[in-house]
Amino acid sequence: KKLIKSKSGLRIVTEKEDQRSPFIIQEPQWVPDKETTNCTNCSVKFGFTTRKHHCRRCGQIFCNLCCEKKVELPRMCFVDPVRICLTCESLTRRENKFFQKDLKLLTNGAIFLFRSQKNVNTYQDQLMRCKLSLDHRYLLFDGIEIIEPLDLNHILSLKVHCDKLSGSNSILDLEYSQNGDSKMLTLAAAIDGPEKKVGINWIAAFQEAYNMLDKFNDDQPVI
Repeated sequence: KKLIKSKSGLRIVTEKEDQRSPFIIQEPQWVPDKETTNCTNCSVKFGFTTRKHHCRRCGQIFCNLCCEKKVELPRMCFVDPVRICLTCESLTRRENKFFQKDLKLLTNGAIFLFRSQKNVNTYQDQLMRCKLSLDHRYLLFDGIEIIEPLDLNHILSLKVHCDKLSGSNSILDLEYSQNGDSKMLTLAAAIDGPEKKVGINWIAAFQEAYNMLDKFNDDQPVI
């Protein structure tokens, strides 16, 4: 990793493309000062006493009241808290919860009953540990040999089901592409006790991860 300085602040970034987390996004292009005469949020007119401020999350221009908070922004790898607008604040705090808590849970993994589709009419169940790789790019399946690490970019859809016995969202269906074919696998937090709770929390964290990837694949490029 290396330390770089941008107009928004200091950032610690990974140098090699194949080692960068898919959850990290690049800084937005700042709207030029000359293109904006009013605050993007409240429409107050800028002047001698009302200065312009750029949100580091979206790049839009705001007045001080609409862009006064400084918040940690790990998704852009900033070292220190940076100025963000009111609109971006709630999104950023939710993302920060993901970076501070959910990613650790995902990389630690959880025990699941794994169901894979061998062919059209045949399925195979095995107990294993599923976890996110340390570079956040792959799902790893420890304890089984029937499936290779799954690239997150190959996941086509995700669906969470409620276990009728426990009433909890403890079943995860993943549709993914492999060699041009669409395949399905199912993870179920099948063990009672503490491990089952870990599995349920892992599924919730992975659902949040998938939503982040899906949204930002549409919105902007990943660095």
